[in-house]
Amino acid sequence: MNETMTLEVSTCVYGLGRSATTPPLLLSLPALSSGAGHAASLPARDLIAAHVRAEVERAHTTRVGSIALHYLLADDPRLKPTAAQPEATPTLRMEDEIARAWQGLAERRYMLLVDGMAVTDLDTPLTLTGRSRVNFVRLLPLIGG
Repeated sequence: MNETMTLEVSTCVYGLGRSATTPPLLLSLPALSSGAGHAASLPARDLIAAHVRAEVERAHTTRVGSIALHYLLADDPRLKPTAAQPEATPTLRMEDEIARAWQGLAERRYMLLVDGMAVTDLDTPLTLTGRSRVNFVRLLPLIGG
């Protein structure tokens, strides 16, 4: 029997005198049974891919672009995405968005925080539980540089 665990993921952007946070996303990950409950063990790249997949699926389901992906992947996240009409919603290609997210972490365009610890390497092994806190954080430059 394949068991899963649910993990809450948040995406935030800070800078220019304000902050913005997207609604939390619940990820379902394959779980390893343990005496203390369920845990998932996976490299950071798989967590990032699962997050991007869930955001792309949410964007396709709601027919509105993903604000979380915009914050993580846009060249300039200060530019607000236009209010998407169903016919104007961009088509997000899953594998392209995952590759951009991996590149973004490698280039330090955003930070991945897992249980308060920064993860900078895509191959970092992670052990996650239902109580783990996962945050994708994008910092913007201060006004004036």
